[in-house]
Amino acid sequence: MLLVLVLLFLFTLSFVGEKTPLNNGAGYDGAFYYQVAQNFTEDFWTTGYDRFRVFRIFPFFLINLFFNLFNIEPSHANLMHSMYVLHFGNLAIQLFFFFKLIKLYAWKQTTSALVFGCFFFNHFVLKNCGYEIFQTDAFANTIFLVSYYYLQRQKFLQAIAISFLGILTWPTVTYIIWLLYIFKDPFSENARYVKFHTGKILTVALPLLSIGAVATLYLLHKQPLLESMLFIPASKPLLFVSAIAWSAFLYIIFRNCDCHIYTPFTYAHEFVRQSAWKKLALIAIPFIAINLYLRAHANDEFYFSEVAFVLQVFLRPLKYPFITPVAHICYFGILPLLVIFLFRDFSKNIFNRSPGYALAFLAFIFFAIDSEARHVIPLLPLILVPLGDALDKTNLSAKTVAALLALQIALSHFYIPLNVEGFADSLVKNDYYGISQRYFMNFGPWMSIHSLAIWAGISLVTGFLIYQIVQKRKF
Repeated sequence: MLLVLVLLFLFTLSFVGEKTPLNNGAGYDGAFYYQVAQNFTEDFWTTGYDRFRVFRIFPFFLINLFFNLFNIEPSHANLMHSMYVLHFGNLAIQLFFFFKLIKLYAWKQTTSALVFGCFFFNHFVLKNCGYEIFQTDAFANTIFLVSYYYLQRQKFLQAIAISFLGILTWPTVTYIIWLLYIFKDPFSENARYVKFHTGKILTVALPLLSIGAVATLYLLHKQPLLESMLFIPASKPLLFVSAIAWSAFLYIIFRNCDCHIYTPFTYAHEFVRQSAWKKLALIAIPFIAINLYLRAHANDEFYFSEVAFVLQVFLRPLKYPFITPVAHICYFGILPLLVIFLFRDFSKNIFNRSPGYALAFLAFIFFAIDSEARHVIPLLPLILVPLGDALDKTNLSAKTVAALLALQIALSHFYIPLNVEGFADSLVKNDYYGISQRYFMNFGPWMSIHSLAIWAGISLVTGFLIYQIVQKRKF
């Protein structure tokens, strides 16, 4: 109860505090969501939305429908207040299902408290939700959490029904839930694994993909594209050092992952053997109908390239040495460090759960290698249960957990003011490395070398402390 009160106080503090000066409080991406909340009933039936963002309109279109139903003027003040209500309602749903989830797994109180802190006491929840209120991340996170909970309870109809909301919010959420559902049953005993351990494959494959992406852009004389994704001039020595650092970091983590994953042929074979096509049919029919309907109200005004997105995911870890882990610690606090130090038990727990969980975790890793840590916010519940099970094997005292929770709140840096003198002008000019670093340091690709140095130091000290705590308290 004390942790909930602390959360509610800090969460409320973020909403009565600063707001982004961009677009009158809507923010960068928020400008689109603001327009959906304001003009949905007019725009959807006339111009429609672009083919990418038409799948990002929940829950903002509900505001517009509600306003129209009750003849409420969609003024700026009313729209802002409606988002406050939605965010607090969203938090209430998260709290309700979070406690149902931890009750289901009956962890120790210390474990539950620490997982609670990792999930709620981070920069996104304690600062960003209140600072940029027009965003999909928090609602996508809730959709995944609720649907994931029902999967754990084996209430599959409820899980799938709720997952469909993800199509209108953050479609990756929906697809990951479906992976967990379709491949939830164990494969046959003679099912074939990939020959090498998953950790070895990832340790080799991920750096090679990053290096290969850089080499390809150089061979095609596309250095400007490389620089546009890194937000700095391309420097071969820096890229070389970053690639070595990235490889070393992946080796340190994945050397403790001695799990196997099934071959693609095995997944296809088991899909047929288990008659999983019946599950897929349950999903595919409404999915196709929803997609066709939304695409009928879509236009080509906004261009989004899936190839460019995949390319940037593999390139961004090479901007600076260790930028990805540092950016994740900046955004999530001690959570990434706990996963790293408990990775052997953590990964075994994942790969032993189900073949679908293994695939879902690989998808999570894909988004997590991007230094823009916010990309994994919607999928965060996926790692809560494996982390909780791993933490439950450690003998953490109440005092130790209290200290870790205090550290987690401190690392959230919600108390650092953003709207200082010159900040708004810096944002308008896209001056990423000036005073606007107070904001951009939280989004890895825009982090300056100065911010990286500060957070790298913080990460090293925090990592040393947590390593000592975790290693000394294992049973």
